[in-house]
Amino acid sequence: MTTDNTADPGGIHWVPTQPNAGTDLSPSAASPDITDFLSRHHRAFLFCRDSAGEPTGYAMRTVAYQGGDLLFATYTKSTKVRNMRARPEVACLVQSGPEHNASWVSVRGRAAIYLPARDEVDALMASASSDARVPDAVVATVRDRLISGKRCIIRVAVEEIVASNLAAARGSSSEHATQ
Repeated sequence: MTTDNTADPGGIHWVPTQPNAGTDLSPSAASPDITDFLSRHHRAFLFCRDSAGEPTGYAMRTVAYQGGDLLFATYTKSTKVRNMRARPEVACLVQSGPEHNASWVSVRGRAAIYLPARDEVDALMASASSDARVPDAVVATVRDRLISGKRCIIRVAVEEIVASNLAAARGSSSEHATQ
């Protein structure tokens, strides 16, 4: 693959390069490997532009992967929400864990911020994979804050995916809840 500098309207440059062994530069958002990985692994880093247009990142935990969209929950009044409303172009890295040669999926897309209805919150919380390190009381608090509007959903519509080492991730689900 040749190197080609391309820019989207938000000024983010994507530079395709020769992939490393095990890297797939064009998997489908609906491929079974991608769906399986993003459904089981939730440790993520979400990147957007700040108010000055500079890149900024946030350690996050995905809530779900549904129909080609990654979902996150965060505080409605947070800086990241303000930033994404102004500039919805985002990138996200989801990884299988901290170990060397961990599997990962990188996505680029557009973020939409919204307040979910109670039935959507209940469905999301029921379908979210559990993490023994996150007490039930914390999950209940997140649910209540989503219903009250103190927290909102960031829905990232996936437009581009790069994945690495997904075969190694099958059967592994090292998760780290960070937000």
